Amino acid sequence: MEVTVVGDVVVSGFPRKTPSEDSSPGSSAFDLLHGNSLTIGNLEAPLTDGVEQAHKLVTMRTPTSGAQELADFGFDAVSLATNHALDYGNEGMRDTARALDQSGVAHAGFGENLAGANRPKTLNVAKESVAFFSFCAALPLGFNATERSAGIASIRIRQHFEYDSGFLDETPGTPPYVHSVAHEPDVQTAERLIAEAKESHDRVIVAMHWGVPFCYLPEAQGPLAEYQRPLAHRMVDAGADLIIGHHPHCLHPAEFYGSGLVLYSTGNFVFDWCDGWRPDSMVPKEDAHLAAPYKAVLMSGPWYESAVFRVEFNASGGPRLRLVPIELDSDSQPVHPHPNVAERIITNFVENSRKLDPSISIDSDGWIHADAQSTPQSRRR
Repeated sequence: MEVTVVGDVVVSGFPRKTPSEDSSPGSSAFDLLHGNSLTIGNLEAPLTDGVEQAHKLVTMRTPTSGAQELADFGFDAVSLATNHALDYGNEGMRDTARALDQSGVAHAGFGENLAGANRPKTLNVAKESVAFFSFCAALPLGFNATERSAGIASIRIRQHFEYDSGFLDETPGTPPYVHSVAHEPDVQTAERLIAEAKESHDRVIVAMHWGVPFCYLPEAQGPLAEYQRPLAHRMVDAGADLIIGHHPHCLHPAEFYGSGLVLYSTGNFVFDWCDGWRPDSMVPKEDAHLAAPYKAVLMSGPWYESAVFRVEFNASGGPRLRLVPIELDSDSQPVHPHPNVAERIITNFVENSRKLDPSISIDSDGWIHADAQSTPQSRRR
């Protein structure tokens, strides 16, 4: 079974480029989604005409017609548990679910109560069944489902900050180190759900909205938040075959752990301008007075270099991964990259992944995998 995975998807009927037969640089890359057994993306913004906005910095919405566009692109399933899922409330997400259902696109991560939000979606692929979960750790206040209220599936994160007063005296203005750990009751719930799903499905895929966008996490703290690897490992130990990360809006490393594969961040795939996400609101003018505390620098270099991920599962071994590089153009539409950009994307991805998992190698056909000489136990250290 081969699964095609992409990162964040925002569709609002933006004019599309015509795909080129020879996939020439700058031509549309939507063709990469067709002809595969299962295609999964992350739906970053709700599909709704609702008007009741959440009280938060950025609230996005896209028209319900986007559901059919997702189906036409080739998406089989999307994750819904994101930090923008309830930008237009539970009604906005109900509109989203109805539109996706009508267009035949499966979804997971939202429900009328906690049990519904946590329930996996069963996807039948050829002769195999897949349990598809969607959880969010980048959680705005009140977005999570409870036993009595609708919302998204969540794994909450606890944080504390470490100050080295001597170092800060020498380098004033340096941010403190952020320690983070997943809330244990939520982790145990996720472990139980994954283990139960594994008993009745051939594969378990978990979409995780987590991590920190590249422009906000100091380089000295590394690309991953502290909670991510321990949480990923526990989910794989519970039975997850593939973890699909998103939220940082850039590519992060991959890790082969045990019998599973963790894609810590799959970047962006398509990010149409829409309500709440416009050039004038997202990209500051040079003379604009910035609303503290952070500069609007999200849409810079790493935003525009991404990939389509091909994950192959074989009955006789662990997963393999192939990266198909893409670029996002100035309107954040996916296009085939120039060869030098494609080479840089793959090289950086493999090198950064080896920092997590030294056993990773890439063969002459472009498949990325864990070294067969490295045991699952050695990769867990």
